[in-house]
Amino acid sequence: MMNRRKLLKSGAGLGAFTLMGSSGLLSACAEGTKGIDNLGIQLYTIRNMMEADMEGSLAQVAQIGYKEVEFFNYYGRSVRDVKAMLDQNGLHSPSIHVDLNQVEGDSLFKEIEYAHIMEQDYITLAWLGEENRKSLDQYKSHAEIFQRAGEECNKAGLKFVYHNHEFEFVDFGGVKPYDMLLEQLSQDIMLMEMDFFWMSVAGEDPHKYFEKYPGRFPMCHIKDRNANGDMVYVGDGILDFNAILDKANVAGLKHFFVENDTPADEVEMMKTSFKNGVKLKHS
Repeated sequence: MMNRRKLLKSGAGLGAFTLMGSSGLLSACAEGTKGIDNLGIQLYTIRNMMEADMEGSLAQVAQIGYKEVEFFNYYGRSVRDVKAMLDQNGLHSPSIHVDLNQVEGDSLFKEIEYAHIMEQDYITLAWLGEENRKSLDQYKSHAEIFQRAGEECNKAGLKFVYHNHEFEFVDFGGVKPYDMLLEQLSQDIMLMEMDFFWMSVAGEDPHKYFEKYPGRFPMCHIKDRNANGDMVYVGDGILDFNAILDKANVAGLKHFFVENDTPADEVEMMKTSFKNGVKLKHS
């Protein structure tokens, strides 16, 4: 998991994605918008802090003002101990990121058990390794795994979710795997967590998917980029999140996690992204 994401340093691929001007000012908001009062953070962002001092890191997350956290690793701690840390700091974890091998067989049942202890609602596939995304047939095989995972999550009162990168939009003979997964798997079986950074790298418009698949996106990653394609702290880049979140109700968005895969300073990333993130508005 530590090396599961590679940053694409390219200004290409912005396509129809909504951008901010060079001044960095957010776009005007439509009437009826509201602020994000449950802003969260994907804890991959502060993985070094978490590994060194989980208790202190979670306390700092809460002190900054975050309300929700999304896990990807419990660092060998028992889930009951981790849940106690969240309770102590007034934090809630709606989701856990897992790898492909964690959504099959007994591994999935273990994740379901952990999710119940953590009072999570979503088990979210974080990514597919390069060896698992070489053909459309591979994606179709994954869809069969996702079908079973979604069925088991449903039985347990949870939901199975897929988190995107840019590679799901690579065209295989006129078919994009992201579109294929959305069409082949019903909303009841698999929901989506949209990562706005990777959507921009792929040159895709979030609104297009929000409108075509309403209610399918309960979570999102608010992750910013500059004109060169580098990840930056939320609000320091060119992505206009207010414009993107103008259709949050249509999308079904309930949880908003800031994230940065490669922060130069994990504490500063948390502080800056929270300060700018709480200014965002959504429908």
